[in-house]
Amino acid sequence: LLDRFGMHAMIRTERDPELRVQIVESCQEFADDPKLMREKFLEDNLEFSKQIIIARENLSKVTIDADLRRKISRVCSELNVDGLRGDIVTNRAARAFCAFDGRTVVTEPDIKKVCTLCLRHRLRKDVLSTMDNGDKVQQVYDMIFT
Repeated sequence: LLDRFGMHAMIRTERDPELRVQIVESCQEFADDPKLMREKFLEDNLEFSKQIIIARENLSKVTIDADLRRKISRVCSELNVDGLRGDIVTNRAARAFCAFDGRTVVTEPDIKKVCTLCLRHRLRKDVLSTMDNGDKVQQVYDMIFT
């Protein structure tokens, strides 16, 4: 079953030693004093939560042009995505991203930003393919949107 959830993020291990050290130090800071760590990021988290609340309030005002919806469906069709969940989730995610960015009209870059997250995990695995599914989604996106 390739449709257990709407979006899929590929998380990879950080390779930069400096960033790895920062992550370990932050983890230790949190373990030592969770309250202080939360206070350290309180202002950023409040700003982020306000942006989410505003986006949710404005989501119903966000539109996506019929031509862009057709292109999303063409991408899904070209990738042989089963069913319509890929189309639906990509449309919803593009609208949500647009609202989060404070706009009311979805653009091609909005779709490009969410397309791989919405479709990568919906592709059937080809054991002979050396191409990452995310790269395949972007390749098909580029073919249809350009």
